[in-house]
Amino acid sequence: MDNETADDIKRHLDVVAEGLQREIRAVDEKAERRFDTVDRRFDELKRHFDVVGESLRGDIRLVAEGLVGADERSAREFERVREEIGEVKSLVRVSYGELDRRIQALERKPS
Repeated sequence: MDNETADDIKRHLDVVAEGLQREIRAVDEKAERRFDTVDRRFDELKRHFDVVGESLRGDIRLVAEGLVGADERSAREFERVREEIGEVKSLVRVSYGELDRRIQALERKPS
């Protein structure tokens, strides 16, 4: 191979190498832009889910407070019903005692 042919091949390889380097840089830049886009989208999604998570925490807090309030109201109502049952029992005892006395009085009377 003569020097002229070797120089031609070298120049051709240099041109090909330079073209490949440009293509590699272009692909690298395109990939970098896509990664930037993905990073931005990820950040947007993360912020969105942070907002959703905070909203859910607030909703859960409201439900928990509602349950505590309902539990307290139920406890008060249960206590009121318990007191009323106690009053009814007392009235029933008094009424049965009065009926028992009346029956005993009737049984002692001569016929």
